[in-house]
Amino acid sequence: MSDATVKPTDQVAPEDTISTEPTPAEIEAWVERERQRRQAWLAGPSDEEREAYADHLRHSNLADRFGTGEERLNESLRVGVRYGREAQLAAEGAMALLYRFTRRTFAELVEAGRQWEEETSLPPRRRRVRIDDERS
Repeated sequence: MSDATVKPTDQVAPEDTISTEPTPAEIEAWVERERQRRQAWLAGPSDEEREAYADHLRHSNLADRFGTGEERLNESLRVGVRYGREAQLAAEGAMALLYRFTRRTFAELVEAGRQWEEETSLPPRRRRVRIDDERS
């Protein structure tokens, strides 16, 4: 059992109570640590720390650049695969539609194509005949 259950609170001695306040020795230790930390901050980073930080920046910049490029490459590959698949499906669908047409429907399409060519093509060029060719 704990002391609190064994001793009633009115029987606990003052030296047994837990203080939430820091002791003067703890305060002095904290002050010294804080003084040293602030002095180190005012002195600035050491040469080794500067070099380590520069290396860190270089590596992070390279990682960002290559990461962005890799993302672009992955996106373009994904889009390319998708468009390729859609083109394949469109070609297969067109072949399926042509296959399903009856011969009569196919013949109608051919006839419509011939009519369109006749309507839209230019008139044939007429050849000029020289007058000298007629005399001979």
